[in-house]
Amino acid sequence: MTLPNHDFLDYTLSKPINDAIEQVVFATGSAQLLGQGIIQLEPIAEARHSVVLSAGIHGNETAPIELLNELLKQILDGELTLSIRLLIILGHPEAMRTGERFCDVNLNRLFCGAWRKYSGQEVARAQQLEHSVAQFFEAHQTGCKLHYDLHTAIRGSEYEKFAVHPFTHGQPYQQQQFDFYAAIGLEAVLLSHQPTTTFSYHSYINHGAQAATIELGQVHPFGQNDLLSLEKLSKALKLLIEQGELSCADAKTVKLFSVVEVLIKDADDYRLKIADDVKNFTAFDAGFELATSNVSHYHIKQSGDAIVFPNVNLPVGQRAGLVVRQDSWETFQTV
Repeated sequence: MTLPNHDFLDYTLSKPINDAIEQVVFATGSAQLLGQGIIQLEPIAEARHSVVLSAGIHGNETAPIELLNELLKQILDGELTLSIRLLIILGHPEAMRTGERFCDVNLNRLFCGAWRKYSGQEVARAQQLEHSVAQFFEAHQTGCKLHYDLHTAIRGSEYEKFAVHPFTHGQPYQQQQFDFYAAIGLEAVLLSHQPTTTFSYHSYINHGAQAATIELGQVHPFGQNDLLSLEKLSKALKLLIEQGELSCADAKTVKLFSVVEVLIKDADDYRLKIADDVKNFTAFDAGFELATSNVSHYHIKQSGDAIVFPNVNLPVGQRAGLVVRQDSWETFQTV
């Protein structure tokens, strides 16, 4: 069976259980469906890198899904020359069909084996994605291993496009990655301070890939995205696909932030004393009471500290937000 019109997104959404696809051969390589929403491409020439591009880990974050679908179509149509090994993942097809963030549990909290602690349909999907990424990176031979997990945010942000860089466990940051962040139009990078169970961290810690979670604006339904706002990212990904090169720009145009506090929902009455529509990276004055419950209170420690990913609509014990503080490039070290 072929992939009709080379439209992987339509094929994935229209078939709850995808039929087996024989190898699809195109001008500069071949493609193989590995599972629902998972397709691997291998170039005819020696691969320069092994790259995972994922989107739709949350099903309602549609803009990067549409972007990856268009890039894949251009490869299969022969408009783009493939020079890298490429694994494209549409993360959560069922939630994509219903327009929901997830069905039973947040898929982006289930990696690094965290799925063992949960139940629900996302558990099997997390296992499948881990397996596909493992097989892909185990076959890596030359160049870099990269994974960019593309998202859009529920709420607005003082910095519309930003990355969450994995915790490095004391290993040096790679300058090339931060130059790439600048080239794709990111305004900020949040440096993780501890291990997590996200998809990008999984690839970083378990497979040695340079990886990041990249936020690209706000959530919109399929067909209502302005993909022109992702033009810098699209251009950079095309360069990576065709020439195996990471675009670069002045990294110091990107603001750096570090986590100073993880806000944990510690009681049923836990709440954040901010408006429901407050933007990511909104800053507060020192002393402001940001969070409160019958067992705890959190006050901002330093003026300028900001909130990222605030959310209290989750079970007790889970993260309700991050308090972050801007870092200086003068003290930041890369290799």
